[in-house]
Amino acid sequence: MRAVEQAIFALLASDDTAGYRVVARSDGVCDADAGELAVWGPTHDSMLAFSPDAESLNFHPLPSGAYCVSLTTWVDWDRNGMGQSVATRCLIVPREVLARFGNSPFALVHAATANDAWHLKDLHETKLNPLTISGGAAAVDEPLLEQLAIYPGAENMAALVQAACEAMCLAVCGDPSPTQLIAGLFSCLPPECRLGFSFSTGLKFSPRRAFRIVALSDDPAEQQWVAHYPNVAVLSVCGSESPPAAPLDGWARLIERTLGGGRIGFLSAQASKRRFQLKLDDLPALGLQLLEELDASELDNGEILEDPQRQSSLTHNQQAHAAHDRFGGGSAAVPAVAAPIAAPSANLDPNSPEVLEKLEHLDDLVYEAISGRSDAMEQLREEWPKIAAQLGGELLGESLEQYLRYAMSIWDECTDADGLRDPARAIQALDVLSLLFGSTP
Repeated sequence: MRAVEQAIFALLASDDTAGYRVVARSDGVCDADAGELAVWGPTHDSMLAFSPDAESLNFHPLPSGAYCVSLTTWVDWDRNGMGQSVATRCLIVPREVLARFGNSPFALVHAATANDAWHLKDLHETKLNPLTISGGAAAVDEPLLEQLAIYPGAENMAALVQAACEAMCLAVCGDPSPTQLIAGLFSCLPPECRLGFSFSTGLKFSPRRAFRIVALSDDPAEQQWVAHYPNVAVLSVCGSESPPAAPLDGWARLIERTLGGGRIGFLSAQASKRRFQLKLDDLPALGLQLLEELDASELDNGEILEDPQRQSSLTHNQQAHAAHDRFGGGSAAVPAVAAPIAAPSANLDPNSPEVLEKLEHLDDLVYEAISGRSDAMEQLREEWPKIAAQLGGELLGESLEQYLRYAMSIWDECTDADGLRDPARAIQALDVLSLLFGSTP
């Protein structure tokens, strides 16, 4: 795992001047990223809450292709309300590291603080070293979604997902806290779509900081002021109130159905499937596809459908539609064959942390090898037979399908009307496929 660089953005006072700037950074933070940290960095008048324990988790992209995951806290707190300032500790997280945590900044920060790798209160360091954050996280925080399904409820969470996907900037307030709501929003999105949702959980709205999701206080005047900005939508979420009436697309309907019907496990299993080409615009169609699969699974399990009209609709849908394969993960039905002896991989839980970690490690090796890293290709040659033997064809089938699609997309990018533009890149992708499919279990 690559190291995670870090930096501190804080108030620097000297005899001649005082101002907020990047006061410390590890050696691997490039100048372009450091400059971007200064653009997004908050000052003492940026905090939404004026209390010594207030904090804000922030997330946004950087010019290098990495992402900044940062925490802003008050420092030098003065009980008389004078002289306080804020400091922001920033982690510069490569995409491959963030992917190990389901592209969730919340999960990554939890891991960093749990193993004491990130000393949030030690904000006066002048020399910083990179961090190594071990482990990973599941794609969906199921305990959190179980809580949010009760309060503020499935309808409110579906409305939040719909509003977040539609708005250029969404300002969120209500009960539970914006932090819980934004964390729940991330668990309601596939990991492939999460990187497009920059956010802050405790900073005041500012046009200078172009977060896609921001928190709002309960002050009606502030909400009215923010709502007047162009391209900004305001959503108040409260468990004691129903959300505003608004049409839901296929994905938001899936969220309402899975949270409201106790099928969070289904949502988690689907979010854990790697769909590398999935885009935010694909979510409505994917939601409809997964709703059909959910309907079919309920009928197969003999579950009682309370709504007779829905029962009729489900039967019609299942008869009218063939299997979808646009997004991967689906497979044609095959006759069941009794197996007298189960393979070892049959006893593995596909959603267990151990299996997910192996699959994510394989993802890293495959894509780094396709990108041309010779060391990754050598490591893949060594580890692929072991991974294939441990997990078996059933667990690896979907991954292999996605690798094939990705390699073919590389091939398409390398060709034009005149032939190959970059034959070496295309050949590298084919070499990886030859290795994987030449020894498929």
